[in-house]
Amino acid sequence: MAPLKIAIVGAGIGGPAAAIALARNGHHVTLYDRLKNTSEVGYAFRITPNSDRCLKHLGVDTIAGGAVAANSGRMMNKDGEVVHVTTENTDPKEAKRSASVFAYRPQLHQQLMEVALASGVEKKFGVKIESVDVENTQLVISDGSTVSVDVIIAADGVHSVVRPHVIDATKHFPSATTGHSAFRFMVSKPICQKDKLLSSIISDDTHFLSWGADERRILVYPVNYDKQLNITCTHPKHMSEKEGAGDDASAVAYNQVASFETALDIYKDFEPAALRLFHLAHPDGLRVWALQDMDEIPTWSKSRTVLLGDAGHPLLPFGFSGASMAIEDAITLAELLPRDVEACDLDERFKLYEEIRKPRVAVVRDRGRDVARGADSKTTVGPYLQWLAEYDALEVTRAALAKHLEAKA
Repeated sequence: MAPLKIAIVGAGIGGPAAAIALARNGHHVTLYDRLKNTSEVGYAFRITPNSDRCLKHLGVDTIAGGAVAANSGRMMNKDGEVVHVTTENTDPKEAKRSASVFAYRPQLHQQLMEVALASGVEKKFGVKIESVDVENTQLVISDGSTVSVDVIIAADGVHSVVRPHVIDATKHFPSATTGHSAFRFMVSKPICQKDKLLSSIISDDTHFLSWGADERRILVYPVNYDKQLNITCTHPKHMSEKEGAGDDASAVAYNQVASFETALDIYKDFEPAALRLFHLAHPDGLRVWALQDMDEIPTWSKSRTVLLGDAGHPLLPFGFSGASMAIEDAITLAELLPRDVEACDLDERFKLYEEIRKPRVAVVRDRGRDVARGADSKTTVGPYLQWLAEYDALEVTRAALAKHLEAKA
């Protein structure tokens, strides 16, 4: 069969990752995004060893691109008393193969796009996809034109334009299932190290800090070559309700501005050092959005259109794995679509993709919800991180495909 003509809608993290792998398989891949400059969007997230391994397979070195190793962490109560200590990347040899890191989204995105373009991926940014004709595998562009392809991959996030054409969006849609929101902002690490209140807890070897009480958490970790601290502050949604507009798209946008007065009131009983972080942030730098995920949907594909990452399974951040699951999806899907895949095999390959991915995503989804609702994360975080890290998307997919082909023989 001739190489597939593949359109990927959404150029966040999962989309470019899938584009690289599929282009290297010999397919013709075009990456679409409504934004002209996708690299400016987003804050930071954790990349666990399982997904770092995938990125290295694609030729992306996260540490070289500015990510910071997540070697150690301290979980504290609201008064600053340490309740649990975590250590990761303890085996230097294994850490070189795959590490747990904190990545700044714009930097990782830039790395992925550089590799994608070098791999022959075509990009069409600033192009708005209005809808998808699933039966004819066509993209409908906002200017009225259409693009016909062999496969459409939806990697366009929690508010996916493509998803409603794959499943019944009146029955299956993202929502604030646990009723939580998050503030996010960034501060300079060197400034924090010189600050009287923070200098004693934020040092050169600070990799992760958290304060927690009553479903409120402040999480701090370094990114951007260890120059900046990414701060995420989760809380029951009603406490900052006036800052957003409920569950609609604007309430979850990265640029939904929030007031520091509201944030300080929510965490007013936390120790002074934690509150000091708010005072060091840029006055216009605080954002808030409702945290959303989605129950399992009946299918991740219809005809030759398939969902990837948040388009198919938006997840809460408490499971550390929104970006990581999208990257694993990308590697899995690409392994199932080699250069010689036949058109008649696409439907069963998409079903196999679901069989491989759904059980793992379900665990991450449940973990995120449990922690959000107050589960004792300090006693279970170690085993959970180990479960995440030990997974090898390439090996799992290759074994599943070999078993599938053997059954057909």
